[in-house]
Amino acid sequence: MPVEVTITDLSPCRKQLRIEIDAETVNAKFDAVAKDFRRHAHLPGFRPGKAPLANVMRSYGDKIGEEAKRTLMSDSYAKALKENELRPVIMPEVEELQFGHGKPFQYLATLEVTPAFELPEYNGLEVEKERRTVTGADIDKALDTLREQRVSYTDVDRPAGEDDFIVVNFTGTIDDKPITDLVKVARGLTEQKNYWLNAKQNPLIPGIVEGLIGISKGDKKTVTVTIPDGFIYEELVGKEAKYGIEIVQVKEKSLPELDDKFAKGFGAESMDKLREGVENDLKNELEYSQKKSVRNQCVDKLLSSVTCDLPETIVNEATRVGVHNIVQQNHQRGVGNEIIEENKDRIYANAKADAEVRVKANYILSKIAEKEGIKVTDQELSRQVASLAAQQKIKPQKLAQQLKDNGTLSQVQEEIMNAKVIDLLEEKAKVTEIDPKPEVVHNHSHELGHDH
Repeated sequence: MPVEVTITDLSPCRKQLRIEIDAETVNAKFDAVAKDFRRHAHLPGFRPGKAPLANVMRSYGDKIGEEAKRTLMSDSYAKALKENELRPVIMPEVEELQFGHGKPFQYLATLEVTPAFELPEYNGLEVEKERRTVTGADIDKALDTLREQRVSYTDVDRPAGEDDFIVVNFTGTIDDKPITDLVKVARGLTEQKNYWLNAKQNPLIPGIVEGLIGISKGDKKTVTVTIPDGFIYEELVGKEAKYGIEIVQVKEKSLPELDDKFAKGFGAESMDKLREGVENDLKNELEYSQKKSVRNQCVDKLLSSVTCDLPETIVNEATRVGVHNIVQQNHQRGVGNEIIEENKDRIYANAKADAEVRVKANYILSKIAEKEGIKVTDQELSRQVASLAAQQKIKPQKLAQQLKDNGTLSQVQEEIMNAKVIDLLEEKAKVTEIDPKPEVVHNHSHELGHDH
């Protein structure tokens, strides 16, 4: 079928195709469709398949025209994509310009396509792996974490120390006005009852605990703090907040002894067996962490080597999913809708930045998969669905149907494909062992914006 295609670039990933099919081809398609209709047409005075085409056209003209248009559009669009090496990411927006028997068929198809870019060299990517081992100190630290899971608290009648928890009632003001006058949703900063504080943990109000060390149950005190940079409510940064505090109770923290009784509480026969199990767990975690770091570095190297525009529709959908995940995670952490609404711009900006990275990585990995002939088998897809079903405690067949119904089975397939490509990158990477870098401690107590 002869097809004339004119392409207009609306943006790097958005194209408009003007497609024209000559009148002769249109007429031939009308005749072919009319003949198909004639085989089954029941017209007065004629046996099926014997009526003149003119009679068939008069009786079924509209339906014949619609079918002719549908097949002409489908065939010409597919041919235009193939001849111009275009890969659409969504269904096109179609505007009919002209169609009819005896006329050329003209229409516009606006579509978004996958980005065009050259693959960088991906064999032998240079990455680093920290030279780490599990030490006795690491095991001791992990055991201390287990002790914290069995912690108990006892009320004490003495001044509070740094290791104690202090239960308080408080009210907060800035310039003698409730903090909610400045930020309406900051009710948790304005007043709390029976609020637990500890000097060694990140409190809701930075700097408040230091002013309480040495005071006892029943004491009252006013503590002044300056709201630091990076605080969740930017409007309060740099302002002095005064807190009227009443000490409800001082609680002493008690940790269990590391003995066989403690070990049995975690399913180990003895303390030696628990220590051995903790060491094995830490070794597995270290191996996983190092492997993950190498794989992430491989992808990061490719991301930094490729510059390309991305389809807006795909980025927007990935951003929408990212925002949903961030909101859900914050709800699970107990963050209220008011605080989320207050931070919606930051949440959206972070979700979009994350989406752009993920979408770009997907295109790069997909292109490598195509070049290397890497495919996802039915068995691999079935195994992954079965694994996901086990996590959700439902039957694999039920989950597979759900994934098909909501259109996300292809995402599972994409994840498997990406993992196989990254396996290849990891296998061929040039890994240099380096001394461990100093650990950077992050304060995540006020982070709302990222999908973890």
